Amino acid sequence: MAVKQEKRQQREKEILDCARTLIGQHGFFDLKMSDLARAAGISVGTLYVHFASKEDLLLGLAMWAGAGRTAYLQTARQHDGPALEKFIVASLLDILFSIENPDLFEMEYLAMSPSIWQRATHGRHQDFLRKVSDATRMFQEFLDQAAPVLGENYSRDRGRTLNLGSWALSFGMNALALSEITDAHYGRLLRENALPTFCDGLTAMLVGAGWQADTAHSVIYGLGQHYMPQHFARVPLADAGG
Repeated sequence: MAVKQEKRQQREKEILDCARTLIGQHGFFDLKMSDLARAAGISVGTLYVHFASKEDLLLGLAMWAGAGRTAYLQTARQHDGPALEKFIVASLLDILFSIENPDLFEMEYLAMSPSIWQRATHGRHQDFLRKVSDATRMFQEFLDQAAPVLGENYSRDRGRTLNLGSWALSFGMNALALSEITDAHYGRLLRENALPTFCDGLTAMLVGAGWQADTAHSVIYGLGQHYMPQHFARVPLADAGG
């Protein structure tokens, strides 16, 4: 049974790899399952055994992206510093994964649309939600451990709000960076400076939540420069003009 399951997982990985390539060439909405089956060297029937629909396939790709994101986030657990720094490092690595894998981020973004997950199979959708919950729990764990430095008014409910807010900041920043909407205002500056700009937002969010560190901004920037120095050749958006 274990060997059979391993073969199934390997086949699905090969299908997802082919799907990522084809979507990169033609886009998700123009992808045909028959073309994917041909590229993967399998029959259409076999493809549908693994993925019941294009929506199931997209959720499978989003879960694959989530596995890669989780691998990035493990660095935060290994960070030699207090819990709040681990939360900051995890937040930075989370947005870094999206920046370095824009095609996978787009698949995650699409997978969260009701028009996609409502048409996927229930089992695939539940698997996707579990993957998202696993990452969310890690962020929450760091915040709860950091409670002493987040002020006397910190509570688990407030931590959940902060967790959601940082996720929304990261997700929204990447969605805007991928969009052409912001180009009229900032050109490519948002895309090229997404991480430093995210640091500004995260600083404001954590200080607003009760972090009293006078050096909050420099702490967050220092962690960013340590873990991802190539992304901190900063040109402030405020100086973009227009």
